[in-house]
Amino acid sequence: MEPIRILVADDHPPLRLGLRILLEQQPGMQVVAEAGDGETALTLLEDIRPDVAILDIRLPRRDGLALAREIRERGWPIRILLLSAYEEADLVRQALALGVEGYLLKHEGLEAIVTAVRSVARGLTAFSPEILARAQELSSRGSEGLTEREREVLALVAEGLTRRAIAERLGISPRTVDYHLNQIFQRLRVNSQAAAVCEAIRRGWLRIPSGDSPEAHGSG
Repeated sequence: MEPIRILVADDHPPLRLGLRILLEQQPGMQVVAEAGDGETALTLLEDIRPDVAILDIRLPRRDGLALAREIRERGWPIRILLLSAYEEADLVRQALALGVEGYLLKHEGLEAIVTAVRSVARGLTAFSPEILARAQELSSRGSEGLTEREREVLALVAEGLTRRAIAERLGISPRTVDYHLNQIFQRLRVNSQAAAVCEAIRRGWLRIPSGDSPEAHGSG
């Protein structure tokens, strides 16, 4: 039986090394590549096509969600296991929308990751209990309101920041900012950033300091 071929992408060398050692001690598992940033990981994913990709959500140069999106868009048959220290609702929503097979919080430890790898390699799912709870909240909330991260993005738009500046401020990729903006546009039924700010304020979903005029900001 062929071993499970695994790529590990995490920007913390001690965690990456510990995970590699532990995985390679398991029967039927083989770490075929590792990366400390998203761009390197994408090149390796394209060249090697592992069975399972373990991706840290907060990778530099291209985050884990962006990599997951690339895997899905390119149709690669790679199972995705996201790792994160965060359980923010918008991250969970993005991960679920991409159809990732697993999403684990890092506090669960290396052994839990090994178990999750076996699960996703078999076509099953592996989610931390906190992530499942977030997913349930999202499903029950429906389309009303904005997520905390969406409010953050929109507030920065209202301050006049560009997409790239917003990405740097929040520690996410510009493509993730675009994703949030598209979600905001759909929720508010608008097609520009200025209109989104005005509509969110009208609905009471966004507050900006008095004296700021959202109409004065461009839509770029």
